[in-house]
Amino acid sequence: MEKMTNRKKQALNTKKHILDISIKLMKEYGYDAITIKQICEEAGVSTGAFYHHLKSKEGIIIEGYSECDEYFDEYVINHLESEDIIDKIIEYIGYQMEYAKMLGVHTITQIYKAQLTNGNEFFLSDERGLPKNLLTLIKKAQDDGALRGDYKAKEICDELLLISRGTIYNWSQKNGNYDITEYCKKIISHHLDYFREEHK
Repeated sequence: MEKMTNRKKQALNTKKHILDISIKLMKEYGYDAITIKQICEEAGVSTGAFYHHLKSKEGIIIEGYSECDEYFDEYVINHLESEDIIDKIIEYIGYQMEYAKMLGVHTITQIYKAQLTNGNEFFLSDERGLPKNLLTLIKKAQDDGALRGDYKAKEICDELLLISRGTIYNWSQKNGNYDITEYCKKIISHHLDYFREEHK
């Protein structure tokens, strides 16, 4: 049993190493320019190991989103400091902006470019951690009477994600020349005003 556990841990470490190297090369050369052979040489692994862990070059993008979702599932949703449920939603989306800032403009540009042709189905999936947790917060706000109940929670969630993703796209287009976090939180706050119960 212990041997299996160690093997699994080693496999996860290898996968993370390949992904880290892939993202590093993507930042340096761009997604289109890098090759699986180049990644494997830099990571010191066989092409067989790459295909075992990432399945394809597009897997770099998919796994990158998976890491993001894991972060929102395991950390963000459990560390929101706001007491007010509406403020929690705004704070949550603020974390999405901070994550984009952490990746950097160049990487975000490459990810958006790649996901348009590869992995778009996964990117838009409602089962991903980031949108799933946001939907949970919105439902909680409706249950608490803070947000209007005559709109579907999914509809509100989709609109907020449209705003947040569009903001990240605009920010990358403008080479990150403004504070994406405060700007997006302001827009989200204005949009949520429309859905507040007292504005019904």
